[in-house]
Amino acid sequence: MTETLFTGKNFVELSTVDSTNNYARQLLSEGPVPDGTVVFTHTQTAGRGQQGNTWLSETGKNLTVSFVFRPDFLEPTQQFFLNMAVALAVKDFAECFVQEEVKIKWPNDIYVNDHKLAGILIENTISGSKISNTIIGIGFNVNQEIFSAELKNPTSLYLLTGMLHNLKSLAELLCSYMEKYYLQLRQLHFNFLDRAYTEALYRYQQTHEYKKGEQVFRGEINGVSKEGKLIVHSQGKEHRYSFKEIEYVL
Repeated sequence: MTETLFTGKNFVELSTVDSTNNYARQLLSEGPVPDGTVVFTHTQTAGRGQQGNTWLSETGKNLTVSFVFRPDFLEPTQQFFLNMAVALAVKDFAECFVQEEVKIKWPNDIYVNDHKLAGILIENTISGSKISNTIIGIGFNVNQEIFSAELKNPTSLYLLTGMLHNLKSLAELLCSYMEKYYLQLRQLHFNFLDRAYTEALYRYQQTHEYKKGEQVFRGEINGVSKEGKLIVHSQGKEHRYSFKEIEYVL
C-alpha cells in the first residue's frame, strides 16, 4: 500500500458492485465514514458518468474506484476547486505510465492524443454553507483493448503502452495522488490549483471548432471561471459556457 496520511487507510475491496459511488453513498447513509475512505471493485456493472451518462467498462479490465472525503472547509461556491484538484490528481497519476502529454478535457475527462483515458464523477452533499462530504468516482481505462462502438474516442493504458497492470495496485497508487491534491485544497491553495488546472486544459489557447446547439464555430479556450464555466474567445468576444452547453468537435 502506498504510504498516505489517511487516504485509503479505510480501503473497501469488492469483487463486484453496480456502482462504487452508489456503494459509497450507502456507507454514508449508515453512519460516519472515515475521511479518505476508498471503495474499489474488480467489476462494476452499472457505472455512471456525468449527467446521467453510462460508464461502459469491460468486466475486470479497468480501474473503477470511489473516494469519500469531508471537505467541510469548502463553501458551495468553491466546489469547482475540488473538481480541479481531483482532475489534476488523476492527470499526474496517468503521467506515471504514459509518455505522451496528458491533458484535462473540461471539466474533468483525462485525455491523451485526443482520446479519453479516464472520466470522473463528483457528487457533493451540501449542508448549510459547507460541503459536508463528497463522493469522487473515477473510471480509468487500464487493460481494455477493444471498446464499444458507442464510445467516441476511448483509449487505455494497454493501448498506449502495451503493458498490463494490476488494478488494485493502481488504486493504491492513486490514493497518494488524490491525497497530495486534496491537501492542497485543504490548505486553500486556490491560485495554485487554478493555474495548474488551466495550464493542463486540453486545447488551451488553441483555435479549434466547437458546437453549441446546431451551430459550429471556431474559438480559443482561455480558461475556466471560478464557477467552473469554460471561457472561450470567439469572433473577438468572450463567452462562458456551462457543462453540456458546448460540445468539442473532435
